[in-house]
Amino acid sequence: METPLLLSSPTAVSRLKTGEKSGLLALSFVIVAFGQPAWSDWLGLLTAVVGFAIFWRVLLDIPKAKKRFFLAMGWCTGIQLIQLSWFFSHPYFYIYGVTLLCSLLIGLQWGVLAIWIRVKNFNDLFRLLALAGFWTILEWSRLFLLSGLPFNPVGLTLTSALYPMQLASIGGVYGLSFWVILTNLLLLRAWILTARGIGQWIAVSCVAFFPYAFGLGHFYLHEKSFTEDSRSLKVVLVQSALPIEENIGFQSAKEARQFVLDEWRHVLATLQKQRGRLIDLIVFPEYLVPYGTYHHIFPVEEIHQLFQELFGEILHAYPTKGSPYIDEFWTDQGTQWLTSNAYLAQTVANLFRAHVVIGLEDSHYENQHKAHAYSSAFHFIPESNQLPNHYEKRVLVPMGEYIPFSWCQKLAAKYGVTGSLTCGNSAKVFDGPVPFGASICYEEMYGHLMRENRMQGAELLVNLTNDGWYPQSRLPKQHFDHARLRTVENGIPLVRACNTGITGGVDSLGRIVGVLGDNPMQSQEVADSLYLDVPLYHYQTFYPKYGDLPIIILSCLFILIGMKRSKISNSR
Repeated sequence: METPLLLSSPTAVSRLKTGEKSGLLALSFVIVAFGQPAWSDWLGLLTAVVGFAIFWRVLLDIPKAKKRFFLAMGWCTGIQLIQLSWFFSHPYFYIYGVTLLCSLLIGLQWGVLAIWIRVKNFNDLFRLLALAGFWTILEWSRLFLLSGLPFNPVGLTLTSALYPMQLASIGGVYGLSFWVILTNLLLLRAWILTARGIGQWIAVSCVAFFPYAFGLGHFYLHEKSFTEDSRSLKVVLVQSALPIEENIGFQSAKEARQFVLDEWRHVLATLQKQRGRLIDLIVFPEYLVPYGTYHHIFPVEEIHQLFQELFGEILHAYPTKGSPYIDEFWTDQGTQWLTSNAYLAQTVANLFRAHVVIGLEDSHYENQHKAHAYSSAFHFIPESNQLPNHYEKRVLVPMGEYIPFSWCQKLAAKYGVTGSLTCGNSAKVFDGPVPFGASICYEEMYGHLMRENRMQGAELLVNLTNDGWYPQSRLPKQHFDHARLRTVENGIPLVRACNTGITGGVDSLGRIVGVLGDNPMQSQEVADSLYLDVPLYHYQTFYPKYGDLPIIILSCLFILIGMKRSKISNSR
């Protein structure tokens, strides 16, 4: 039911002085720009209630849509430049253009929304619901631009605290975004209607408090079952902290091979302290070392010597001779038995009697030429004679992992990228200590992809990441915040291993089980391994079954109702 007409033009709201406008703009900018868990938890929670409302209050004093559009676009673009400032830690200059483009894109969307922030729209609650729905669809649409732009949804502000985060189990991150925008709109409505009583403030207080009340009830519902479920997974997560190979120039194939062998020595050294422990699963990062999975380049004797130096005599752990682990080849040094990265990974699985998940390149050849290459997660089973199962990465980084347009090839070649990887096409659940679904790098920022693992029966999410292109930045924290959200959306725990980043585990309620190091900002480039006892309690949530569809349909419905009511109101 439409409320009585209360406001009709900007003059119906008290005008702000120039100094007040400047102060509100500055205040809203600071609150929202730093209102993310990666920057400030308390500012994030403040943003979720009032940060956007303060900015919109200034817009209500601007009658011309064009001026509102450009002010909002500039305001939001500036905020995005701060929140995406981790881009600037990338070593190559072109990243400044990418950052500006992404910021302008989100700023453009915010400017379009600002066109409809008009005084008369605050007369009708359905129009406010339509505005919240409109923004939700704009955010969701970013997922389908090239490889997608999942960064900085406004719903992320509610993940600054554990209780309001639980609302994502219903509507995912875009459900949180809808709620944040609606809360800010209702607060602004109460602000401009203060003279009409406290009813509006009571209403907005209930809406703002609801995510906390829901989260409290959610914990009450699951805490007892969580405590009674004694199952856990003994996990070792390896953070390799290896350099990016594209930044290194090798003089010969022998030098490159020795470099990779040294990388394996470096990685395996982090596992020495885990010897003798009960381990169910060992996880290595994305694209741990180059040369693919089954490319035979290492003399077997050198590999055996490497393991003997670190772990002593372990003859029982070596895979048996034969393809694809060991083959005989003619080399410039005569006949040699050569082996591959797969051989080393299987040896680790046998040595520790643990399942191993490792990120490697999976290359496919036709007529002795590489036809396809995938960034893959391989699952090695201890003492298994079967080839490891694997998952192919589905979301590739433009210019880094694939070249989107032919005219970009020369530009990419300047930065060491001479070919494109191929996208995988489906989720895959592995039969490990528990059924688990794998994701690689920033795939875990896409809730609609991670839910596919849950729908296929996964009881654990395993992520392999490399944030090494953005050293000592806030990207690892932003990345990790999205990862936590996936556990709440799907009701299952998560473990993640990074080359550099935040290596750790999260339970099914979004609580951090453990991370490598006391300070993630300082330890994101530390080479080490982390032993965790991860609780396996999991439960069914609403989000995996339906994904983003309900909030998108609801948003569209509110937009249609809002448009109809606006048309009826204008015809009177």
